[in-house]
Amino acid sequence: MKKQLIIIVSILILVLALASCNNTDKAEPTEAPAQNQGSDATVNDITGIDGRIIEIVDGVSITIRNEEDTSIYFKIDISGGLKFADGVNENLNPDNVIKADVNMINSESLPKETMLVTITDNIAPSYRIISSAEAKEIIDKGGALVIDVRTREEYENGYIPDAYNVPLDQIEKGIGNVAASKDDIILVYCRSGNRSKVAARILTEMGYTNVYDFGGIVDWTYGTIEP
Repeated sequence: MKKQLIIIVSILILVLALASCNNTDKAEPTEAPAQNQGSDATVNDITGIDGRIIEIVDGVSITIRNEEDTSIYFKIDISGGLKFADGVNENLNPDNVIKADVNMINSESLPKETMLVTITDNIAPSYRIISSAEAKEIIDKGGALVIDVRTREEYENGYIPDAYNVPLDQIEKGIGNVAASKDDIILVYCRSGNRSKVAARILTEMGYTNVYDFGGIVDWTYGTIEP
């Protein structure tokens, strides 16, 4: 009888020990997720964007257009203040090319809505932006190359007198066929002024030193060659 009692007591002690271990194992995982959830809640998703400034509303917003795909626009909310990375030019002007880290608010809207985190680059255009009237004065003096960067089809439906057609997607390879020197005076235009800005930037990056962007043929009032 005494032997049986000892066996029963030993079994009870073993069961209680196992139960204590199981409770300890269950308690450990519950603490770690709580800590992880707390740290993740403070993380914001930051997106890098870039483009040319087309509108600045002081203290409210900056609107930029992507240089490579001109159908993409971003509206940057700056109501929280302007923040620049170290060494970045703080003079914001229309036509500057900027890069920025932002929080995306609505990527489905047009323009895409974002909140500024930091402006990481801000570059003034290296070409000159002029009006149609100024372009006409330069053309009348002689010696300038007028480059139409629209498609061939658009060009053939009407173009500015003496303009060469070098479509935007061919500008890097095609400009050498009409420009004898990188110091030539080059005036570029398109339909509305979007592609001409991209072309002017490409030409200056290629080393052309006298590039003028005078916008779109829609603003030209001095006569065109029609088919």
